[in-house]
Amino acid sequence: MKQYKMILVALLGLVLTSCYNKFETPKETFIYDDETFETLNPDLQHISIADLKAIFGEISDTGKNSGQNNTKYIRFVADPQKECTAFELENDWYNTGNYYIKGKVISNDEQGNIYKSLYIFDGTAAIELKLTNGLFLDYPCNLETKESMWVYVKVRDLYLGNFRMMLSLGDIPTSSYNSYGNYKYYANSNIVSQHKVRQHVFPGEKTTLTESSTDESADIFVVDENSYSKIQGDNTPRFLARLIRFKNLKVYYAGVGYPDENGGIIENPKIICGQNENIYPSWIVTSGIQQTLPTIPGVIPDQVVNRPWYHLAYSRNNVALYGSICLTYLDAPKYTSEHGVYMLRTSGYSRFAGKYAPKHGTVGDVLAIYQIYSQESDYLGNADDWATYQLSVNRIEDVEFDMEPKEAYPAWSAHIKWAEDNFPNYVYPAPGVLVPTDEEHDAAVAAWKAQYENNKPANDGTPLWTEWNEWADWIVWILSNTPKDSYLLPQQIVEDVDTIE
Repeated sequence: MKQYKMILVALLGLVLTSCYNKFETPKETFIYDDETFETLNPDLQHISIADLKAIFGEISDTGKNSGQNNTKYIRFVADPQKECTAFELENDWYNTGNYYIKGKVISNDEQGNIYKSLYIFDGTAAIELKLTNGLFLDYPCNLETKESMWVYVKVRDLYLGNFRMMLSLGDIPTSSYNSYGNYKYYANSNIVSQHKVRQHVFPGEKTTLTESSTDESADIFVVDENSYSKIQGDNTPRFLARLIRFKNLKVYYAGVGYPDENGGIIENPKIICGQNENIYPSWIVTSGIQQTLPTIPGVIPDQVVNRPWYHLAYSRNNVALYGSICLTYLDAPKYTSEHGVYMLRTSGYSRFAGKYAPKHGTVGDVLAIYQIYSQESDYLGNADDWATYQLSVNRIEDVEFDMEPKEAYPAWSAHIKWAEDNFPNYVYPAPGVLVPTDEEHDAAVAAWKAQYENNKPANDGTPLWTEWNEWADWIVWILSNTPKDSYLLPQQIVEDVDTIE
């Protein structure tokens, strides 16, 4: 058997080194299976992703990111005395195991909402690999057909780090100052070098993702309004970073108005996270910004700015900000840590950032990476917990809500685009430009609405026209009722800070 393996290693070495990569005829990627990977790496020990995460130990309150002392990581090394820093040795933040993990790819970064991350799952747990761009090209996962692939990951020389109670494997810890001027320390960083990625992440054979509402080892676990407790409470840690299909979630507007059947405006209470009250749907930025318009010298900016916004994310005038929508199984959620309350987070850089948010009360399904955002949590879902449970979608197709009519109507599409592009939008601050008064703004909106009404596509008597008319009127309503400063503040962010975190 030993002689057979030696022959196999020699043959594999010949295959891997016998050709070079020409531009016209690039060599094929070598695909590993268990036998070839272990034969080429006889010193590596396979462990499950659950066992890898267990090496980290207690996670709560180890990811504050305000300094090295309170942002824990585990460094995987061969010789701690030669490779580790004095701080790592003193705190025992290292491990000498020469491990590899294997998992199915459960993420896809093609549409830009998943960014520089590859999520893998092996039946025991899932984990984020912090890598680089364009991962869908080398490590594909087709969520439409459920076609995926196995990958093998060498853990030695990587860092198992905590960010807001989410563990990931990545490169060296990093530190920086955010745009507000606060120091940030991160337990690990992205592996930006393609060469280093190829030294640690190896493509395996094709596979198919399984899906089940009863088998917790399935690649896609399904929950609904009767079973979501399976992934929360004490069960939460083992489901984090996994691909979960949430069925029959309801869109919930909190702290922002929406129309009732009689033309009135309903405004639900805001949702509390710790001591903060949040509104949904909204855009959010953690950069410092003056809260008073116009800018007053000496006014201290708030670090987190949260404004109503009726798109999946903010993406206008070269400003891209995260969007957040509350999805829930509860009738009246009170705080973000409650079980059955989830925030759909979408990037302003994603391809679908400009899609409209679903209406309040809309029911639908979401397939997403299940996450938590908190410095510490006991997963109990009570008011004292500062946790927020987040859903990160791979594709817009995985947000299965009625966000617009399914059947095309070009005349209506063009008219809605006109309404969006011509809504009174002001840049602030700008030299020599005054922000309009509320009266001037209201007059401009009234003129805009009149032009919208006067130029609607002619009613052809079809149900499709009626559907589009209703949808367009909804868009006009939300634009009209979005606070003016939602359009102004992002411009001020660009003026006042250098970067957006």
